[in-house]
Amino acid sequence: MSISQEIVKTLFDYREDGFLIRKTKVGGRSGDIGRPVGFVLKDAKRPGKMYMATKISGQHFCIHRLIWVWHHGDWPEQLDHIDRNTLNNKIENLRSASASKNMMNRKTFKNNKSGYRGVSWHKTQKKWFAYVDADKKRKNLGYFDSLEEAANVANEARKTFHGQFLALR
Repeated sequence: MSISQEIVKTLFDYREDGFLIRKTKVGGRSGDIGRPVGFVLKDAKRPGKMYMATKISGQHFCIHRLIWVWHHGDWPEQLDHIDRNTLNNKIENLRSASASKNMMNRKTFKNNKSGYRGVSWHKTQKKWFAYVDADKKRKNLGYFDSLEEAANVANEARKTFHGQFLALR
């Protein structure tokens, strides 16, 4: 569900620290006017991920999406928090992204054994295997004797394919 920029601007003002400030009275509580809105909402699909949210007409809305609409007027497929801090909703920390691009700016998985993104140990070859995931496809970059060489090749490929969404760690 989405709401218009006009409605968002009627309900809230944007503050440069990434908060929305209530402009209207809600449920007879006049003290809410001029105060930041939002509560922490845990993402049920991804444990550990939290977002600031608020309710409008009984519907939950993530604050970062409302801030984007307040500034740009559109509802992109996804929004990416550039610094990966999902509670930092400053407009300069948000960018429109496809699901694929948003995944490029994620942390290295905890179960990663090499310590580098795009590098894993290949048991049968007994070498380090480098790859890059881009455009919903895995591109194989080859097998390497040293972990450092595989990591360098993977990082260079990720710079090429991931561009501004590149996350080295």
